[in-house]
Parts: sequence; structure tokens; C-alpha cells
Amino acid sequence: MADWDLSGLSDQLREFIAAAPQIRAPHIEFLKRAAAELGAGATVLDVGSGEAPYRELFASQNYLTLDWAQTGYEPAVPVDFVAPADAIPLAAASLDGMLCTQVLEHLPEPKQVLDEFARVLKPNGTLWLTVPLTWYMHEIPNDFYRYTPWGLRYVLERSGFVDVEVRPMNDSPGTIAELLRHLRWILGTPSDDGLDDRRDATGDLLARLGEMVESVGYMDRLWLLPLSLSARAVRPTDLPRPSELHSGDHP
Repeated sequence: MADWDLSGLSDQLREFIAAAPQIRAPHIEFLKRAAAELGAGATVLDVGSGEAPYRELFASQNYLTLDWAQTGYEPAVPVDFVAPADAIPLAAASLDGMLCTQVLEHLPEPKQVLDEFARVLKPNGTLWLTVPLTWYMHEIPNDFYRYTPWGLRYVLERSGFVDVEVRPMNDSPGTIAELLRHLRWILGTPSDDGLDDRRDATGDLLARLGEMVESVGYMDRLWLLPLSLSARAVRPTDLPRPSELHSGDHP
């Protein structure tokens, strides 16, 4: 695995990262940067927060959470707002920043959601977003999209965001290694076909193979097959009303 800086994290967050290190460890650097840029006292909303695993990174901010009523998560700290991501119960221009990590792929109408994000952000407020490019189906049936860098930039700019910065979050061997580790569960267990012991043995073998693949990640200079992409985007001061953003679009 890349040499991600995980210093100063709680044991609970370290355990969370260890369950899927290539997809979760890069979030630490990204979100630490978000917290540093937002500054102490900033109001930030984590949309689709689930169990809010990254809460501790925003100890200096007014950190708020939102998830929808059908969530399967049971966070230790109840969410601040139970609402869909396209109908946030906050006034316009009320947030300094927003977080949305590995959520946009689960939302069938991403433009409506991003329009809503732009509505509740203050002028020059920042959105910190991550999405998968390479991952297996999950949270079925609410799994709708995967994003390339150009697709992610397109949907953000279409909702009026500017200064969009999109980056891959891990190298390609790391992606293959993570998928090999997860193949144990992708194969499906438990089952009644008598093959669960064989699946477990296969899972152990593939995990070892994943370690070998992961070890050559330092040679990857292109990062063309990341698990996820990160995006930082800014809500401009002169954002048009949603109906004016793309008046030339077909209905």
C-alpha cells in the first residue's frame, strides 16, 4: 500500500481503514486537507455520513451529518438531519463546506443533488467529494453510477461549481489488490453448495496474491485505474439560480 500518513488517528478509525485500506486510507489525506482549508469553527455538512467514520478529522469544525431515512447504518452519534441529499433542510448559503464521500454513485439524479449542494453552500464555499471508478456492486439496488475524471468534472461544472480539481486516489496495482482481497465476499458466502471452505481457502490465496500485486504500486506513474476519485470544487459568488444554469438544455 502507498505510504499514507495515518498518524494520530483513533483505533476505531484505523480499524475502519484496515477493512479496505486502498479505498479508505487516501481519504485521510484528502479530508485532513479539507479540515485545514475550512479552518476552525467552519460549519461543514457530511452528506450520506453513515457511521461518520471521519468525524474526528473535523474536531475543530462545526461538523454536522445528514443521511436518508432508509440508511442501513446505525451511528453511535445520531445524525443531525434525516433527509434525502437533494432536499437538505438548511437555508441557502448556510454552509462553509460540504463532504460527500462514496455517496454520489448511490443517487439516481446526481445533478439535482449537486444543485442542492450549491444552494446550501455559501459563496466561495467548498465541496469535498469522492466517488468510485472501480468497485463492485454494493448497497444494492441503490447503486447507479461509476465516474471517470471527465464525467465527474462535467457533472460538477454543470451544477455551477468552479475551480474543480479532480484527482485519482490510488495507483492501479492497489486497485487490483483491493479487489482481490474482497473477492472472498464477492464470490458469496455463506451458501448451501458445500463450497464455503473452498471459498475461504481461495480468499486466503487471493489476499496473498493481492499483497504481491500491491507491492509493485510504486512503479505506477499514471494511476489510470484508481478505486476512487477525489474532487474539490468551489461554489462561485455569482451562481445562477438552478433554472438558469443550463437554459439551453432540452427538457
